[in-house]
Formats: sequence, structure tokens, C-alpha cells
Amino acid sequence: MTTFSQLVDDMILELVRPDLRGQMASWVNQTIREMHFKPGQNQPVAFHANRYERSDAVDSDNGWIWQLPSATRFQKLETLYSVVRGLYIPSKSPSISKDYSTEPWSDLYYYRSGPVISVAGVGSGDTLLSTFFMFPQNHAYKLPADRVVKYDVDTDSYVLIAGGGVPSETQMEIETDWILQRWTEVVKEGIRAKAWKRIGDGDRARMAFSAYENLRAGVWLSEPSAD
Repeated sequence: MTTFSQLVDDMILELVRPDLRGQMASWVNQTIREMHFKPGQNQPVAFHANRYERSDAVDSDNGWIWQLPSATRFQKLETLYSVVRGLYIPSKSPSISKDYSTEPWSDLYYYRSGPVISVAGVGSGDTLLSTFFMFPQNHAYKLPADRVVKYDVDTDSYVLIAGGGVPSETQMEIETDWILQRWTEVVKEGIRAKAWKRIGDGDRARMAFSAYENLRAGVWLSEPSAD
């Protein structure tokens, strides 16, 4: 349980390296992203905690372009459903779907093209329901005077720094995420591995990395996912 900036402060204090503050912040973001891949396999994990839902009105008669919510954070599209057709839209190669398919509703499909997903076989008046996965957003380190939310160890809760009230969901998203809230020690071990490697202490770096890999496997096994 922590916030991004508090975690950076903790690691600076532990390693006695205030000169690495900027690097520490980068390592926290890097470690959070690494934890979304299975150890030793480089295979992404679609955690349920990163699932989003959306409803979009189709405003074109010749298919539709589904803009990725964020090109840097987008992980994968899980389901796409056409309300008018009453069908889940499959992912297909456009050339194969157009020229060779004999399946019913073969005109209905989608495919990824750079920062967009192109949807064929839908038109104006349709509504598309989607579920997809997004990596957590990168956080920025804030000096104490600029922070809005803090984790209070004594009460085991997140509170607003000004007034001590309960933070809103938006305020929480800026300061922390579910990885930092539930898997703080795993992130710390990942930072230790990176920091000791940067400092040049190979023995400590190897021990920390081994511990980090073991703990990271526990996250993958413990957290519900779509994989």
C-alpha cells in the first residue's frame, strides 16, 4: 500500500541515493510494466484489474474506425459486440475475410491497423460494446508540496493531504494504481535489482533480481487474468 511518490522516497531513503531520484521514478514505472509479462516468457498477462468497458455509437455507413484509447497503454481488445446484429465481432484478416470466407456474416469483422481498429460490416445506428485491457498509466514523481493523496500507515488508508478526507477515484489514479496498492514489495524488489545494477554491485543485483522474478511469478498466479 503506497503512492508512487512515497515509494520513490522510500527507495531513496533505503539506498541512500537522492541523486537517483529521477532514475528511481523511471524504474518504478518500468517495473510496473514488467509485472504485466510472465517471468521468463515475455508473454503479456491481461489482468482483470486492467479491463475497461466502453459503448460507442457508429457514425459511418461504411464500417467504423475504433480509435485506441491510448496507443502507449493499450494492451489488447477482448470483445467487440454489435448491438444491431446481436453478434460478437471476430478478428480476421481483411483480405481473407473478403475473398475467401463462406461463413455467415463474413462481412462482419475487425482488424488492428496501427493506432486504430478497423471494423467492417457495421453502419450508422449500430452501437458497439467493447471490453479491452490497458496497462496502468505512467506516474510522475511529485515533491511533497505538490502531492494531493498520501498513504497513512497508521490508519492503513489513503487520505487527502489537505483536510484528511477520502480521495476521489480520479485523485487516486494520479497518485497510485492497483499494482502499487497490492504488490508494493514486488515493485520494491524490482527497483532494488535495477538500482544495484546501476550502482555496480553485481552480487546484490543478482540476488534482488532472483527475488523479484519469484515474487513477480506470484503476482501472475494470484491475480485473476484473461489468459
